[in-house]
Amino acid sequence: MSREKILFTQGIEMPPEIVEQARQMKPVDFDLQMLPPRATAEEIAAAMREADYLLGFLRFLPDEAYLNARRLKLIQVLSAGYDMLNIEGARKARIPICSNGGANSVAVAEHAIMLMLAVYRKLVAFHQNVAAGRWHRGIPRTEDIYEIEGKTVGIIGLGNIGQQVAKRLRAFDARLIYYDLFRRSPTEEAALGVEYVPLNVLLETADIVTLHVPLNETTRHLIGEAELRRMKPKAVLINTCRGEVVDEAALVAALQERRLMAAGLDCQEKEPADPQNPLLKLANVTLTPHNAGPTVDSYRKRFGNGYLNIQRVANGQSPLWIIPEMRDLFATA
Repeated sequence: MSREKILFTQGIEMPPEIVEQARQMKPVDFDLQMLPPRATAEEIAAAMREADYLLGFLRFLPDEAYLNARRLKLIQVLSAGYDMLNIEGARKARIPICSNGGANSVAVAEHAIMLMLAVYRKLVAFHQNVAAGRWHRGIPRTEDIYEIEGKTVGIIGLGNIGQQVAKRLRAFDARLIYYDLFRRSPTEEAALGVEYVPLNVLLETADIVTLHVPLNETTRHLIGEAELRRMKPKAVLINTCRGEVVDEAALVAALQERRLMAAGLDCQEKEPADPQNPLLKLANVTLTPHNAGPTVDSYRKRFGNGYLNIQRVANGQSPLWIIPEMRDLFATA
């Protein structure tokens, strides 16, 4: 009897030690085929026809790629986001797409808090000053330098990542408010130490607004001109989800006009960043290259969750972490 095959698609070039981690953690009863990171859509589609499970990072593939993958039982992504996938194509083929089960939620939460601290304590500017031999010269020692303690942090999106942010911010003695399409129960809110408020109240109240929502048609430009004008002049915007959640032109204007104190951004509307993007030239912006999620630790969790889900399906169980857009097609455990 032939063994079932897992097809691994990198999507992005991973360090050799991470690729080896994927090999080492593979369950013994499965074969693993690894495609090169620059595999074309046609090469991926061809390999999918011979695979039972698809694991990794995916780009948009045409409907036919899913419809022709007659053996495929599960699409297990390693990322929290899945906005680049052809969900409708997978629906037509009735192949469930599953997210990573929060495997990178700690990494992203820590990164979001790092950006909060970096912005509040002017980390980049001070580093550049010290490295250039200027020490304090040119940067006032207390102007717009703050502590998180006592501030109100508004969390937009209280999923896996938003909850990890809330858990960690409690240690900073901040007031935590949140907005989500799905309000949590009073018990859950009390356990996390968060208070639900409408979006407009959150924007008007928070000293720090941190975004943790998936990208879809309801969240695209969720933070636009009107929303930015609701925020306090000394407020900070943190974005570690998707660049398109923010209207970038409106954000640039708000930062340039000092209607917003600062921003910490791990993602932008166009990636890699356009060298002419005005965000790159603003002193009140701290940037990282969409790298909040990838850590050695998070990959261990991603592969663990992914292989666990594959084994569940192989054993006749329903997969975990089916994306919301497909839950109507599949019973969940």
